[in-house]
Amino acid sequence: MTTMTVTDALAELTLLEKRIESARIALDKNTLITVIGIGKVPTGYQSREEYATQARASLQRVNDLINRRRSIKRSIVLSNAATIVTVASEEMTVAEAIEMKSFVKSYETVLATLKSTHQKASKNYNDVQHQIKERLDTLAIQVLGRAEAINPDQYQNQYQILSDSFMAREGVELLDPVNLAREIERRETFIEDFKSSVDRVLSVSNARTMIEIPD
Repeated sequence: MTTMTVTDALAELTLLEKRIESARIALDKNTLITVIGIGKVPTGYQSREEYATQARASLQRVNDLINRRRSIKRSIVLSNAATIVTVASEEMTVAEAIEMKSFVKSYETVLATLKSTHQKASKNYNDVQHQIKERLDTLAIQVLGRAEAINPDQYQNQYQILSDSFMAREGVELLDPVNLAREIERRETFIEDFKSSVDRVLSVSNARTMIEIPD
């Protein structure tokens, strides 16, 4: 067993990817199979046995690199699924944090829709309220006359009575069962905190977390 940090394991994975690619390219140069004359020896080799030995060695090298990568990757995946970190005041596994990094764009799209929906409803509400107020003021002039022609206190009392009656019949309200403004704020805070801290949290976790890799 080899013990190393996740950070070191990730660095080795990057190196292994390059080595696997180099070994793969080497296999495509008549390394494993070739066409020669009957009973002849491949060019560049002392014997057919030497060619066979090197062919098996070349294939084994690729297999060893691939198996090493699989072992390291498996250990990292298992560690990520078990290691707990705190990001944006929420506890989650490293695997969940990594997945959330990929999903956060979709999460932001949902947030944008919520904000647009809230803004449109709020604007519509304000526009309708303004129209209702204009209608109320027109009605008040028709029913009560102009304010300057009446005692201010008397006018205010009568206006309030008229307004209460009118709004009970014609008024509108925002039906907001989920408290959308608060929901938007909560999501904005989470996204901002998550994006600003997730890379640092994962980096610290990877540097501290030890994993075992079969030799």
